[in-house]
Amino acid sequence: MLRLSPDRLLIGLAPDALSLLRVSGAPRPRVSEKRTIACDPPSSAEPWQGAAAALARLAGEIPKASARVTVVLSNHFARYVLVPWSEGLKKAEEETAFARYCFAKIHGERSKDWDLRLSPAHSGSARIASAVDAPLVQAVKAAFSSKARLASIQPYLMSAFNRWRRQLAGARAWLLLVEPQRACLARLERGQWAAVRNSRGTFEGPEQWVGLLARELHLAGGDPTVEDVYVHAPDGWKSPSIKAEGWTFKNLAFAPAQGLTPSDAERFGMALSAL
Repeated sequence: MLRLSPDRLLIGLAPDALSLLRVSGAPRPRVSEKRTIACDPPSSAEPWQGAAAALARLAGEIPKASARVTVVLSNHFARYVLVPWSEGLKKAEEETAFARYCFAKIHGERSKDWDLRLSPAHSGSARIASAVDAPLVQAVKAAFSSKARLASIQPYLMSAFNRWRRQLAGARAWLLLVEPQRACLARLERGQWAAVRNSRGTFEGPEQWVGLLARELHLAGGDPTVEDVYVHAPDGWKSPSIKAEGWTFKNLAFAPAQGLTPSDAERFGMALSAL
């Protein structure tokens, strides 16, 4: 049984596993509990069904109002699109409608019922829109409707960008998030979104990352000799950086947290991105 305390619960939700950290203290956080729960393979066509069921079981163990909960959704469960700046959009409803139109151009009619979120942006800059199946969002909310307070549901790309945005504020950089059978790649220019790609496949190391970057570079343009790639890959290398075919891959590591070993920090990276 999870203990009663006014802590934060950080949960990473992926197709194969749910990861949980209980965190207390500020400004130097301390991890008092860490655990992973295997998710059953989905019995339907939706890849999040098993993860949602595991989350509901976990929520049943949490005493009412014991913590503030943030759930980070794997990039397996999210779609992303770059939404160009439009001077004519003045209201939030108009911006959301335009983002939905951008998704519909790629995904068609099935995108009309997705739950959409738009990143903030400076005037004149493109924005990233994320889309998640509305029933998944409803399942997460329902799991905590009478339990701990659900503070936030965040797609992994957005949570990771907020965590590492200072490192990504240079003239031009790439952010690469690697999960089992998934890689999400975003390009930024002076901290603003310029491209995004969420790809299914095997991306175990620099050899595969180079191929992914080459394909995206062909579409987005740019000179790879002046671009850095900031990578978070739980099973990646241990050195601060590595070079491959003209690219410099920089390892995004989490700052030490009391109660976590370096290997723990990698395994719980999705949850930690919300800290």
